[in-house]
Amino acid sequence: MWTYLLILLAVTALLVIFVRRTILFLRKRNEPRRKPEDKPKEKTVKVEKVGRKEAVEVGAFFQKGESLLKAGKEEEAIKLFVQALAINPAHLETQQKLAMLYMQKQMYAAASALFRQLAEQTKDPLHYSHLGLAMFQQSNFEESRDAYQKAVELDSTRPQRFASLAQVYRKLGETQNAIIALNKALDIDSKNLEFLLLLGDLQVEVGNLEIASEIAAQVVELDSENEALKDLVRAIKTTKKE
Repeated sequence: MWTYLLILLAVTALLVIFVRRTILFLRKRNEPRRKPEDKPKEKTVKVEKVGRKEAVEVGAFFQKGESLLKAGKEEEAIKLFVQALAINPAHLETQQKLAMLYMQKQMYAAASALFRQLAEQTKDPLHYSHLGLAMFQQSNFEESRDAYQKAVELDSTRPQRFASLAQVYRKLGETQNAIIALNKALDIDSKNLEFLLLLGDLQVEVGNLEIASEIAAQVVELDSENEALKDLVRAIKTTKKE
């Protein structure tokens, strides 16, 4: 029952956001077009303002939701966060909290909708990364790839993002791109066993058995008892026999 209620609340919040955006779009479309010479020199972004009363209400909902989260009452917190976004769909703190809650509840469609809006608002690589994960969980690998590519474009210092991008490339059958992404991850974290083993598997897939063997040797030096290492060595031997 709670699951259906959470889904209903998520859908309601998204509908509110969609309706507001539609109204803004229609208003903009119906505005008289300016002549080229009348256009302002600098592009300005119009932000829908929230009144003081609404801002106070949103803040109150958010604070109560935070308190409920600390008390372990996630379902009740979600209700309050949804109410807050119904008043102000662009409230960043609420969007972030609710998006992460949806991820934890494995409500990936609702989470991806919020992370997409957050990414558009903030251009934060973390939001693009979360969007990539949410889309990956829905097997929407094209959009997952695009989100992770944007994340590493904005911040190329996180090796795990390159590894996640490699996993998406692998799902899309783009093995060479996956290898390139993993090598970038290893440039940052050269002793990461997870990255090395995945790279070894990919090298086996494309028939680069010599490189795969070299990677296996690296893993032996780091952790000779690694269980996944045994699978890699077995895969190399099996492929050689073929």
